[in-house]
Amino acid sequence: MQTLLIPASDHFYLSCALYRVEKPKAVVQIIHGASEYKGRYEQVARALQSAGYVVLVSDQRGHGESTSAPFVRGFMPPLDVLVADQWAITEYLIEEFAAPVVLLSHSFGANIARICLARHDRHYRGLIMSGAPFYVRGIGVAKKMTELSILLFGPHTSPLVTSKLTTSASLKWVCSDPAVIEERRTDPYRKNFRYQLASIHTIFDSVKRLHAWDEYRVENPEMPILFISGSDDPIPGGKVGLATSKHALRRVGYKNVSSTVFAGMRHEVLMEREKERVFSVIISFLETIVQGGSDNETG
Repeated sequence: MQTLLIPASDHFYLSCALYRVEKPKAVVQIIHGASEYKGRYEQVARALQSAGYVVLVSDQRGHGESTSAPFVRGFMPPLDVLVADQWAITEYLIEEFAAPVVLLSHSFGANIARICLARHDRHYRGLIMSGAPFYVRGIGVAKKMTELSILLFGPHTSPLVTSKLTTSASLKWVCSDPAVIEERRTDPYRKNFRYQLASIHTIFDSVKRLHAWDEYRVENPEMPILFISGSDDPIPGGKVGLATSKHALRRVGYKNVSSTVFAGMRHEVLMEREKERVFSVIISFLETIVQGGSDNETG
C-alpha cells in the first residue's frame, strides 16, 4: 500500500491510500461514508487488489488525515467541494492508469458518488453503492433549519446530537459485529468525532440533491449501477427506499440498475462478519464490467 497526497482544485491535499497491481483490470475509487476514514477500507481494498484491481481510497476533507486549519476533523465544506475533490482523484487515476475507473461508495459517500456521476458519468465504467441513503421527503425543511442554526450559532458549532451518532449504544444498527461497534468508540480517528453545523448542512444537501433531476447529464446510460445493502440496514429505507433510489436513477436515464440485499446484515456490509460474501458480489460485478457485459435488473 502506498500513501500519497492528491491536490484538489484549491490546492488542498487529500490523503489517499493506493493499492497497486501490475496490469490492472480496472481501478476502483472508494468514497467513504460519514465519520469514517480511508484506513477502514483496507480489507476490501486488499480483496480487490488480490483480484487484480488497483484501489484508491481517500480521506474526505475533515476526516482522517485530510485535515488542516480550515478543515479540522468534523468540518466539511459544501457538497460541491467534496464532489470536486473526488473528480480530482478520478483525473489522477485516469492519467496514472490505462484502465477503466469504477466508483465504490458507502453511505454519505454514495450521495457524493451520485452527484459526481451526474457531472462526469462518461469517465466511469460503473458505480457500486453500499448502504446508500434514500431521498427523504421534508429534507429541504431540515436543511433550512440547519441554515438558520448556522446563522444563529455559526458554522463551527457542534450540536450535542452529533456526538450521539458516534458514541451511542444504539449503534447496533451499524453492524452485527460488536468489534466494529467498539472500533467506532475507540479508534483515534473516530472516537469523540462530532460534526459541525456546516457538515450537517452538507449531509442534508446531499440527500436533497438525490432528486435534483436537472443536475444529471446522462452520457453513459448503459453504465452498470449496483446497490448493495443489508436487510437490517435502516439507511436505504428498506424495500420502499431502495426502490425509490433505483427509480430515481432510471428516471434520469440509467438503464442498468440492480441491487443485492444481504439477509441479516446491517449498515456496514463491507465490515460485517460475512463480508467475504459481499466482496465476492463486488468482484463478480467488476468482472462483468471489465469483460464488457452487463446484467439486466434482477432485484
